[in-house]
Amino acid sequence: MCIAAPAHVLEINREDNFLIADFGGARQQAKLDLLPEVEVGDYVLIHAGFAIEKLTEEAAKESLEAWEELLEILEEEDKEWEARVNGEN
Repeated sequence: MCIAAPAHVLEINREDNFLIADFGGARQQAKLDLLPEVEVGDYVLIHAGFAIEKLTEEAAKESLEAWEELLEILEEEDKEWEARVNGEN
């Protein structure tokens, strides 16, 4: 399953038609075919290697906060599973 991830645009290469964006400290490359008007500093949704939607800063921050909450929950679940597998309480 693929899901769209919000990212902050750091660089744009118009010649090769791609952007470099930051998602939680990780850099991602995405094609600009669907959003040629994107600029450095914008927030976009990236899905399957393409920037698919431009976001307002407010919407991007809300989405990033939700991602952070989800990742924290998943990390806690991983710790609990590991403890069960290792016979810890």
